[in-house]
Amino acid sequence: MDWKALLILSIINVIYVMIGGAIFHALESSNEDNTKATISSEYATFLANQTCVTADELRTFVQKVLAAYDDGVFSTDTESSASLWDYGNSVFFAMTAVTTIGYGNQTPVTSGGRAFACVFAVIGIPLTLVMLAAYGTKIQKLLSPLEKKIWIKNHVKVDKVVKTITLILAGFIAFFIIPAAIFSSIEGWTFGEGIYYSIITLTTVGFGDFVIGTSDSDYRIPYRLLTAIWLVLGLSWVALLISDVQNKYTGAFDKSKEKEEEDKKEDDEKNKSVKYFIKTSIKSHGEKKILRSN
Repeated sequence: MDWKALLILSIINVIYVMIGGAIFHALESSNEDNTKATISSEYATFLANQTCVTADELRTFVQKVLAAYDDGVFSTDTESSASLWDYGNSVFFAMTAVTTIGYGNQTPVTSGGRAFACVFAVIGIPLTLVMLAAYGTKIQKLLSPLEKKIWIKNHVKVDKVVKTITLILAGFIAFFIIPAAIFSSIEGWTFGEGIYYSIITLTTVGFGDFVIGTSDSDYRIPYRLLTAIWLVLGLSWVALLISDVQNKYTGAFDKSKEKEEEDKKEDDEKNKSVKYFIKTSIKSHGEKKILRSN
């Protein structure tokens, strides 16, 4: 796939995800607004009836409960808190759907949203996989000069192993170590948690116990946009790595199978030779016996 075709495919993918985000936003945001309004009303009613509890005490309690369940919808500050289904979050959700990450911290709750999610994923996942495979091929071509260059002369196998390890380490640093440091700094995680999030995300496991950009902040949208770019490149690299490992294992298996077939063929030839020798010997012995009797 040339760069022009890849660019067109990428644009189609971006447009598809953005349209999907808009539809998810339209289907889910009103339900979220109603939920917030209900909670806000219940919150005010509780404070009016329970005069022994101050607003700060109730807010602290509710926030602790929310933190425990990691639920971004039911916020005590319903008017100013960021929406879980605003357009930016909806686009991010759409992207996690088509990349099969699916954190699970944000899910459609309306019938329309769930139905659309099914159709959106069925169409979007193959489209995204084709795009990621194409980017993986481009990354491989960019790395090809380094792979062809001889680093250690007169030691072909050692040279190949050193280059493979070096390129894997470089990719690990670029897509796991550096992002983990950034995530841990911005999100307030430990570095280990940042590494954990990066690996769980790029392997598309997506447990959802750690998700970036959930806090209310001005940088959330551009932050998630940059994360989306990291996702595309990182997933392409991981797919390339897995494909390379798979090819190596398959190649080793095929060689082993070919060797077994060659050995079997050689054994068959030997058996045929032995059988022919025995048959010839018996025939010759019989002929000699007949001559002697005559």
